[in-house]
Amino acid sequence: MSFPVSLIPPEPKAHAALQVAARAERLHPGDPVYDRLSAQIREKAGVVIEATGPKSEKEFTARLVAADHARDQAFTALALAAQARSLMSAEPDQQEKAQHLHGRLVPDTLGFLYDSMHAESTVLTERLAYLESPEGAALVADLRLTPFVENLKARMAAYDASYADRAARREERPEQLWAAAAPLDRALRALHAVLVSQEGAETARAVFTDLEPLLGAARAARTRRATPDRE
Repeated sequence: MSFPVSLIPPEPKAHAALQVAARAERLHPGDPVYDRLSAQIREKAGVVIEATGPKSEKEFTARLVAADHARDQAFTALALAAQARSLMSAEPDQQEKAQHLHGRLVPDTLGFLYDSMHAESTVLTERLAYLESPEGAALVADLRLTPFVENLKARMAAYDASYADRAARREERPEQLWAAAAPLDRALRALHAVLVSQEGAETARAVFTDLEPLLGAARAARTRRATPDRE
């Protein structure tokens, strides 16, 4: 006799499994076999419950979005400063240099700042590379735009750090929910088999009583999905 626990959705199954483990422990307090089987169920249920929780990188995504907004503002400030200097008629030489620099920074529009973060990163990396080239660095120095460039570099570095933090957190995500449920299923089946063998089917059913209604609901849902709608 087996108990088809794999039919039950992972989240309610994990919470019910904790009750199953508690009943098994109370059946024979201190028994090493039941204690070990119950401990395995608790451990595997914990993994499933963790996997059903809020995604752990949510706050890191919020920080990444804020960092992206900050670098947008930094680049916009630099572009506006270059544009302002390009309009200074009192210094023709500076005006010409500023026009050239602004043309390199904004060859068309600032629309790329509203593109995907990856695409924006590619463009900003290219623009920063120009600003740090001999020609670009000389223009920045002549136009007294160094503070704006340093601010942009700092904001871009902060964005890169936030992106790396979120990527690392994603690597720490719990297993996918159904994959995490498989070890729990094995632990529950092991306990059920021992109970049936040593205590009998009725005792096994009493220990697994919290899973019975969940199994019934899962079977009913499966039947509904398999039955075509009829007018």
